[in-house]
Amino acid sequence: MKPSNHLRWLNAGNETGIIQLMVMENLISKFPNEELVGLEIGSAYGGAVETMAGLLKGRGKYYGYDTFEGHPRDLADDINDLEATCMDMWYDDHRFGTNNLSYEYQRRVLDEDGLDNAILVKGRVNKHSFDDIEKIHFAILDLDLIKPTKIAYEAIKDKIVVGGYLFMHDALPEDHLPMINAFVYRQILAENRWKVIAESLPGLLTVLERWKFTTGMINNTLIDINER
Repeated sequence: MKPSNHLRWLNAGNETGIIQLMVMENLISKFPNEELVGLEIGSAYGGAVETMAGLLKGRGKYYGYDTFEGHPRDLADDINDLEATCMDMWYDDHRFGTNNLSYEYQRRVLDEDGLDNAILVKGRVNKHSFDDIEKIHFAILDLDLIKPTKIAYEAIKDKIVVGGYLFMHDALPEDHLPMINAFVYRQILAENRWKVIAESLPGLLTVLERWKFTTGMINNTLIDINER
């Protein structure tokens, strides 16, 4: 399936986009009897939401979470660091500009495409942003900023099903966004609920698969449930 050409997808054609398409197609066959739920957390210009919702038409929903007003650089630890400035090159009028970032524009395009399974959620993520979602089969965290990345991860980690996927964008290489890298490789992987199934330096991506739940107590002892 070719990426959509209506809304811009910043990862279209690169390794992240290619891997994302492959994983979504895999999920369709992997969970044949479930309504699939995918999340794009930091959906920017909306192209991935459009493409993935098209792929899931009749099989599930795809959510796009964003401010729809531009990168909230004030959340960065250092407003001069890359986590604060990483979107500037895309916002340049000689690249993509900012005219097509708005919720209203993206919603109109998705409606024109007939993608009623594409759901846009406007605002900065918080611990309640995903309260209405029971289970998740796919999520990509592409917020660039470490603070909202941690908030979003904590809010969704227990909702991702065994066999589901979590894409951590900007986790590689180590010196690209070091705080994202450290969060993934020192904290998330230490939880022992994920296995790394792909890494892409050109795509700035680490792909994790949920391989077991670690939420159960017997005689005050934590046990693993639903091991794969």
